[in-house]
Amino acid sequence: MIGRGRTGTVYLALHKELEEYRAVKAVAKSSLRYETFRKEALLLKELRHPGIPVIYDIEEDEAYSYLVEEYLQGESLETLVKTQGPLARCTVLKYVIQICGVVNYLHSAGTEPILHLDLQPKNLLVCHETIKLVDFGQAAGLTEANKATARFGTVGFAAPEQYDCSMKLDERTDIYAIGGLLYFLATGTYPGREDPPALLGMRMWSREAGRIAAACLEPVKEDRYGSVSQLKVDLENLLERPVSSLVVAVYGLEPCVGTTHISLALCAYLWKLGLPNLYEECHSSDHIRRLAEVQGIPIDSYGSLQAFGCVLKPCYGRQVRFRKHQYPIVIQDRGVWGKGEAFLWDEQPTVQLVVAGGKWWNLGIEKMEESGCEISQDNTVILYNFSDRQIPVKRPEKKEIQKERFQNGQIRSQLLRVPLFSNPFYPDHQAIEWLGLLWSLVEGCAENGAGSSRDHSTGNFMENALENRNGKRAVLQKETWLQRVWRKVQRLMGSCGSQRSQP
Repeated sequence: MIGRGRTGTVYLALHKELEEYRAVKAVAKSSLRYETFRKEALLLKELRHPGIPVIYDIEEDEAYSYLVEEYLQGESLETLVKTQGPLARCTVLKYVIQICGVVNYLHSAGTEPILHLDLQPKNLLVCHETIKLVDFGQAAGLTEANKATARFGTVGFAAPEQYDCSMKLDERTDIYAIGGLLYFLATGTYPGREDPPALLGMRMWSREAGRIAAACLEPVKEDRYGSVSQLKVDLENLLERPVSSLVVAVYGLEPCVGTTHISLALCAYLWKLGLPNLYEECHSSDHIRRLAEVQGIPIDSYGSLQAFGCVLKPCYGRQVRFRKHQYPIVIQDRGVWGKGEAFLWDEQPTVQLVVAGGKWWNLGIEKMEESGCEISQDNTVILYNFSDRQIPVKRPEKKEIQKERFQNGQIRSQLLRVPLFSNPFYPDHQAIEWLGLLWSLVEGCAENGAGSSRDHSTGNFMENALENRNGKRAVLQKETWLQRVWRKVQRLMGSCGSQRSQP
């Protein structure tokens, strides 16, 4: 026996002449689900597709009916995500494109569309990188599906119309489930039935991926994709499009000013927001590797580990290479300015965070200027750590940094004091508010600086289409990112030097 399900028991058998394994599903004729099994067998024997198990024979005796089918060796998508976490962008798209191919075949195989009606991670196996769709117990032709007096589905993947027998089912019911699968593979979590589609889409790796997922998960089926083939084309186009990450590089002006602490805190904060990101250790302190050893956490094939709800990648050095990740946001802890391993930096950062000590004896940011570092007013945020508000903080001395950045001239450079909090993975309320302020500044730098042309999952995706839990359109105040930041500055941080007025 290799499995037992709601319908019957599955055995592994060997074909003696062909010396090939077969899966034999046995269902008692006295079972309440016998008619469901019989319907599934008759449906499957007519289908021929690489993504559907081959049916070889149907046999019976006095007590049981037997379905002899292809023996599939592989893991379900549910097991894969549970063991590995969210899958890489390229892997997700390749799998979901294959799922679209199978479902499109079902929708066009007969005189009327065949609806699967139970597309979920358990029912999709990865067999040598080929997706196989199993369990056709709920599948039915369009007419028959709409005659059913009882409907079943899996929460997170069942469309709203599956909960109400008075609503019509069609191909778009399966499209809803494909959107749920796309979201699950990319984030590692089931889509919440009450969550607005736009909010779910914001958690994807890019705005376009979020738009596609949201368009599949619309509660009203008329607002979803009209066909699986149309969805498949958009996914294929997305797969061909190169994606670059939003890279946030964190430097310290000297050792022990809290660079790693701030980097990990920002990483944990973004995961709590539902924004996937990767913390990369770009110096040889070995902090992350020691954390993995103490906690007994294994390293995956990407060289990363999952700890405290975050994905962390230790520094390995020049010789070690792993599979390339596809996280939309990368936080690179580059250690002390001028002492990091430069070969680890594949690209110029989108945003720089420069951490300076806040005591009288700490080095100031003039150290970077003396070393020839160009502090861009577009993509640099200066953070003063361990600083009392009575200690005056230093600003860049270069004249171009002292220029008025904005036309009304209120803020000249982006400069924050860091509040005291002990645990970067579980920051207190004040630290969470401050991290929200910091992320607003990072988003502003990405929009106004070098990262403005990139395709990121951050930004104002929610402003495009956001509905509250009651289904009513939320009215969002139109304000610039600077106004949002300034509102938080006034509430939390106070002045960092000279007096400023609201933009």
